[in-house]
Amino acid sequence: MNSDTTEKSQSNKLLDTLVRVLVPLVRLMIAKGVTFQTASELLKRIYVKAALDHFVKDDATTGTKLSLLTGLNRKEIRRLTTEAAAEKKPGDMISYAMAVHTAWRSGRRWRDRDGNPKMLPRHTSGRKGTFDDLVRSVTTDHRPSAILEELVRLGHVVEDDAGRVGLTNPEFLSLREFSDRLVLLGDNLEDHASAAVLNVLAPEPFFLERSVFSDELSHESAEALAQIATEQWKRVHDVMFDRSVRAEKEDISEARTTDTRIRVGMYFYSESKDKK
Repeated sequence: MNSDTTEKSQSNKLLDTLVRVLVPLVRLMIAKGVTFQTASELLKRIYVKAALDHFVKDDATTGTKLSLLTGLNRKEIRRLTTEAAAEKKPGDMISYAMAVHTAWRSGRRWRDRDGNPKMLPRHTSGRKGTFDDLVRSVTTDHRPSAILEELVRLGHVVEDDAGRVGLTNPEFLSLREFSDRLVLLGDNLEDHASAAVLNVLAPEPFFLERSVFSDELSHESAEALAQIATEQWKRVHDVMFDRSVRAEKEDISEARTTDTRIRVGMYFYSESKDKK
């Protein structure tokens, strides 16, 4: 088999794989009224961004190279690289609210003897262990009152008559705003896809990416396994959160360069085998 045939075979296999990956995302777009024309324009921008981020480095012939890499003509390249179109970036408030939620559930200081998140005084003067202290242990970029307002809006926190605040949901998931759920979808799928792509492109896989598959189960068994996965994830989550907090403090104390980020995730999915 010559190199051209091998390249074509690899491209066909890649396209077959992309169909499987993209169908759920296209389902979401159709469900929310995103037309092909809109998706096509978005894909052009993504092609240019990916090429600029990963394949073009300080090249004097950037326009020509982008055209060759993406298949877009140079007129389109000029439009897409010079047009003043603001990128859609989700606000970071949700990320900070999620971080506070995580610290509240996972940090020993914020849990009772049974391991459950404590009810916290709002901001009692001269008293340690308040909600404001919790927020400031995570970020000083936003006021504790703003984080509290966001958590209340998302349905994760309630405040009682005594001025104490408590968690209402064990997992961080917006119950009110569709856009908040998209933040989680984007964060998780982007990093999962990045790990999977690098595992394909690299000489050998170097990111953890494993799963368990079974297709001879009843619906009841699938539900029971989903519960086990949730319980195991909580264990992994709490250990990783505790270790990462300690590692951040050690890196700072040792004056190490802190230019690396991580994301550790887990997913569970089930459906009827007859579903197509």
